[in-house]
Amino acid sequence: MNDRSLRVGLLSWLGPVLVLLLALDALACYLTALHFANLVYDRWLIDDTRSLASAIRTENGETQFDVPRVALQIFQFDEVDRTFFKIVSEHRGVIGGDRDLPSAGEKLRVNGIGLQSATVRGLRMRVVSLRIAPPQTNDTVTVTIAETLIKRNTLAGDILLAMVAPQFALAAIASLLAWLGVSRGLKPLTDLAKQIESRDQNNLSPVPQTGLPREARVLASRINELLARLGSAIRAQKRFVTDAAHQLRTPLAAVTLQVERAERAPDMATQREALQALHRSVERAGRMARQLLSLARTDPEAIHTVEPKQLDLVALARRVGEEWIPQALKRDIDFGLIAPPGPVTITGDERLLGEALSNLIDNALRYTGVGGHVSVIVESEPQPTLCVQDDGPGIPEDERVRIFERFYRVEGSAGDGCGLGLAIVEEIARLHSSTVEVSSGPDGRGSRFSIAFAQPPQQSLR
Repeated sequence: MNDRSLRVGLLSWLGPVLVLLLALDALACYLTALHFANLVYDRWLIDDTRSLASAIRTENGETQFDVPRVALQIFQFDEVDRTFFKIVSEHRGVIGGDRDLPSAGEKLRVNGIGLQSATVRGLRMRVVSLRIAPPQTNDTVTVTIAETLIKRNTLAGDILLAMVAPQFALAAIASLLAWLGVSRGLKPLTDLAKQIESRDQNNLSPVPQTGLPREARVLASRINELLARLGSAIRAQKRFVTDAAHQLRTPLAAVTLQVERAERAPDMATQREALQALHRSVERAGRMARQLLSLARTDPEAIHTVEPKQLDLVALARRVGEEWIPQALKRDIDFGLIAPPGPVTITGDERLLGEALSNLIDNALRYTGVGGHVSVIVESEPQPTLCVQDDGPGIPEDERVRIFERFYRVEGSAGDGCGLGLAIVEEIARLHSSTVEVSSGPDGRGSRFSIAFAQPPQQSLR
């Protein structure tokens, strides 16, 4: 795991860049220093060449170079560099100096000057050539002087040191400023980290965003969204635990009571009656537990487990309806399916929608009297709709808003429900961007529950 800090990461990236720029700057400084060193010494070498050319004279129409040896020794004397010369007459050839010295003036015009770098006797040299035409002759003479590069390189090095020393100081100052700048730039993030670190598990209030730069505000905003979802999940969990503890207390107490009654039964008839009551209590507790778990699964914070896909409402209604046929037959209820001949396709979670339909069918069968009618209806126009219709006692209009509240039951209703089925249906419909409507059944009798899929369900499920 990489535990390197962001500050060190930024500086480790800036450091090599700064070193590279410093190296390029040093190279540029060296080349600049060498250029000006060559410029200065080239001018001196040109002056020496002209001085040596002034010693060429004409005698009897011939070019002569006659300089005392002492003068030449003085001319060539240098404590640092070595100096060589050569004088070449076009007619007479080499008339003085070193024969193996290259010339830079083969293609020069008269009074023209040529400059070049060459290697002579294993030494790198700077070579200057001057071509002149001595008076009273038809001859041309090329005067060449070559000098080693020690003074030039020494001067270039001195200039480089003089220029690079401030560059190193500037680099040190730039590094310090980069450290301070990175630290100052990261301060909002470190402050944000300290705020979060100082919180305990119960503090889910939003992180303040005032004074934060834009990039840090984006991070704080995402953290606040996460805290909001986490708070919602914790509240849902607490609500589930509270609801489960409250609602299961009564059926579990009834189970205990019926067990004690069966144990104390004086005869088989009383014991059988107690066992039947015990069976109903256990069934009611199991049904309530299942519905509580279903309600928890439909919580918005648990929806990340949902996988929406294309499904046919007609096939879904037929499959779920077949599971309730035994219950309908048991209660002598006419139970049927009304659907178009073709498929009605939507996008949704088949498991959740099947559970919603099961709850609607369960409610309809429980509250419809013996010999009644319950229908599962699938409509395609004007929008895909899934309905459950019965001819039971119906729901008063002033109660139709409250029936979707958790654990709410219409006063005086005959069924043994626990008030969670319709709450589950509403949650599932909401997760599918749909609405649940309740209205009266045919001829004003009974109830009709409709789930209308107004928008593509995948928009809310993802």
